Amino acid sequence: RIVDLEREGRLRMLDYPFGTPNVEEWGDATESGRRSSLLCIDNCEHQKETASGAVHVARILSLDGHVEFLRGDAFDALSTHFADSDDGTVDLLWADFGLGDRVADYVSRVWRYVRPGGMLVVHSTLTNRRTREWTEAVRRGDGEGATGLPPGSYADVSLLEPHKRYQNSMTVVQKRVGSDGRPYREPLYSEYA
Repeated sequence: RIVDLEREGRLRMLDYPFGTPNVEEWGDATESGRRSSLLCIDNCEHQKETASGAVHVARILSLDGHVEFLRGDAFDALSTHFADSDDGTVDLLWADFGLGDRVADYVSRVWRYVRPGGMLVVHSTLTNRRTREWTEAVRRGDGEGATGLPPGSYADVSLLEPHKRYQNSMTVVQKRVGSDGRPYREPLYSEYA
């Protein structure tokens, strides 16, 4: 990790004038003092699923302390995982599920747990008819009834893996409104680079 290399005196990329001089401050916490986190929920029932390997990859990258993997149904996690969670505690929520026309219902229940600036990533949203309907409603800004998202509270982008026929896309929705209702703004850390 960058912080470890800096502490050992082996990091050279920050020697330039545009570098961050106080890399020690990065540590394991965000500006608010909370650790970054990835919550991945997958039922792992797809015959060629790879989601269960997420924790292994995170361990290799020394990021396993930031990843929580829940094997099961996304709706079940609402009563098991989220029941004791505070609002705004998830940095990245990856949801891979066969909800079809229930996506808006799920999103309306979990959106409050995504921190301002955090992201909800919904898998397989472009080439599946039912989840594509949700994606198009998000793009149009149709409102909470159709999307589960409060109007004006998010930015979205969808990505397609054109070399695959199935399980080949995702929609990333970033929360752009803070808990106080004001627009979320990313912090500035440098002037030139």
